[in-house]
Amino acid sequence: MNKQIHYGTVTHWFDELQRGSVFSDDHGTQRILLEPSSLNTNYPHPKSGDRISFSLHQDDKNRLCAEDATLLPPLKENERVEITLSDWNYQQNGGYGKHQIQRTTPIFILGQFLNDQTRIPDTGEILEGRLVKHSNGQWLMVEADIIEPPPELPKDIPGPNEIRSLQAELMPPPLLKKTKPTFSKHAATPSEKPATPNTTNTEETEKAGADTLPANKVLCGTIISWNDEKGYGFICTENNQTVFFHISAFHYAAQRPQQEQQVSFYCNRPTGSEPQRAMRVVLLGHEAALFSERPYDYHAFNFNLQKLLSYGIFGLAYLIVVAYFSAKLALLYLAASAIAFGMYRSDKQTAVTQAGKQGYLGRVPEQKLHQIGLIGGWPGALLARGAFNHKTGKTSFIRIFWITVAVNIAITYALLIHYADNPIALFLKN
Repeated sequence: MNKQIHYGTVTHWFDELQRGSVFSDDHGTQRILLEPSSLNTNYPHPKSGDRISFSLHQDDKNRLCAEDATLLPPLKENERVEITLSDWNYQQNGGYGKHQIQRTTPIFILGQFLNDQTRIPDTGEILEGRLVKHSNGQWLMVEADIIEPPPELPKDIPGPNEIRSLQAELMPPPLLKKTKPTFSKHAATPSEKPATPNTTNTEETEKAGADTLPANKVLCGTIISWNDEKGYGFICTENNQTVFFHISAFHYAAQRPQQEQQVSFYCNRPTGSEPQRAMRVVLLGHEAALFSERPYDYHAFNFNLQKLLSYGIFGLAYLIVVAYFSAKLALLYLAASAIAFGMYRSDKQTAVTQAGKQGYLGRVPEQKLHQIGLIGGWPGALLARGAFNHKTGKTSFIRIFWITVAVNIAITYALLIHYADNPIALFLKN
């Protein structure tokens, strides 16, 4: 059984006593005993301040002791590393951070070396880049990317095993024609950064479609599978590798993905057993929106004129018929419709401003939208769906919506026509 590797700093070492202690990165203030038997054969002379890796065991006195302590290798020029940003000076447009393992040496970074010039890093964020040695002897990070924390996953996203199963069914994918993205003059173009050596699985990635794609790099591909009802699908890259994406990653306010569309996207860096996913997807030629918080069509007026007219005429005709039999009930319909219209508008605004980044946090639940429609708000909901082009593409939602409309009309018919002598009907009728 492999023992867990820990990292820490040698706080004390006494040559006379041949004993010292280690301050572990993940054990708080607890000191860990360091003895000659704890040392790796390649590390016979520890010193205070050394950064080491080690495993743990308990001796016969139940003391926590280091085992197989090994000196961490020094930083190397041109290697790619990750740092945690400790401070950022906005006036000087620069800051410094610490290597996540080799923490003793500060690593400096300047704003001009960030690949994404539209963002300013915050203290505590993770940055990845290439190390170079400055003429003054300090370490400097260049070609740096800000590593985004993993977003909150939508509730309806399939599990890792289901994604792998669906992905396996698509293999081998068809050969696709290679395409290149086009960037606008003012777009952030992280894919144009100089190529950096990938030291892991480079050859294997080219051979197998299931291997990991480069993280935070703009890639091109074609949507080879899309389930509009469930809201997810797969993209096949120009190297015949498939990657999963959810509807929340499609960076549009008024469009839904379609099979055979050519797209540009970037992926996350998968952790543990989680499969890799495309974090943001845009149509080919819209790469300027990939690293923007706003959807590509955020400023567009997104009403669907055909649906707006047809829905509006249908809802208005129904209200006129209801008002002919009962003006009171028609007023109730108008009040419920106004509430439904506001709920759809609020849900659309939340969906656009979040742009899928935080899943469904703050969205109006679909169950509430159906409930307000069932009690008489469906004419206003119809008008809102056409006006905002919202909830017009999800098959499961549309099916339930029209069922609630049919149930509501049936109840109204029974109340005003079939049971016309009922006291409630007599109160409502003109």
